[in-house]
Amino acid sequence: MYNQNSLDTLAAALAYAMGIEAPGSASPANTDLCRYVDEKLGDARADRIFMYNPDAIAQWIFEKYPQLFTEVVRHTELSLPLCTVMPSVTPVCFGTMYTGAQPAVHGIRKYEKPVITTDTLFDALIRSGKKCAIVAERNCSMSMIFLDRSMDYYIYDTVEEVNAKACELIIRDEYDMIAVYNGNYDSFMHRHAPESIEALSEARANAEIFATFSVLIERYWGAHNTLVGFAMDHGCHEIDGGLGSHGLDMEEDLNILHRYRVYPAEK
Repeated sequence: MYNQNSLDTLAAALAYAMGIEAPGSASPANTDLCRYVDEKLGDARADRIFMYNPDAIAQWIFEKYPQLFTEVVRHTELSLPLCTVMPSVTPVCFGTMYTGAQPAVHGIRKYEKPVITTDTLFDALIRSGKKCAIVAERNCSMSMIFLDRSMDYYIYDTVEEVNAKACELIIRDEYDMIAVYNGNYDSFMHRHAPESIEALSEARANAEIFATFSVLIERYWGAHNTLVGFAMDHGCHEIDGGLGSHGLDMEEDLNILHRYRVYPAEK
């Protein structure tokens, strides 16, 4: 069974959390995330968003190997099942995640990485005077499809460099939104299969770095109302030859499980 709520509901919900207008082509906001924000903040809104984007961690992986994601659960409160979009490949899905629009609207409908010209969450934040940054690996979708905007891009060759820079940016506390991309699980899943020890070790690494980010946010962003997300783009499945893949219209590829937490500002 496919998850009921589409990934296209996320962008407007993130905009709602920040108290700004949604991107121009965004679908209606995810009611579960909006309700959670209201429960945590009342009439106030978040003034910081930190989105951690690990690639390809399927809901079925998250649920089959909960011991790998203990730190994610410990540092989050809201579990948000979503159905990603077709084709379930990285640039298509991240295009929808941050525009709130279906692929036919934002324009990426296959595995290619043009710059999206459709209105995005980043554009909405910039219009509202917010400062945004993307921290990602060179030549990945997140480093390419949201270029040409008045925001900062920190692009590196390795996941380790990406994560080190993300830690630095949290400590500096200069950005209203930071999106961090890690493609290590996806890379190992394709080469060794989704449930291989090599891939699952990378999934654990994703969970552990998310915990590190969360601890730093608690320590250095205490003056802010902050929304933190563990937000993958799509899932994955095993194919012949003991390899991993994604992109098909199937539950394994489309069902994903985001996790969120609001940290209210310290009184």
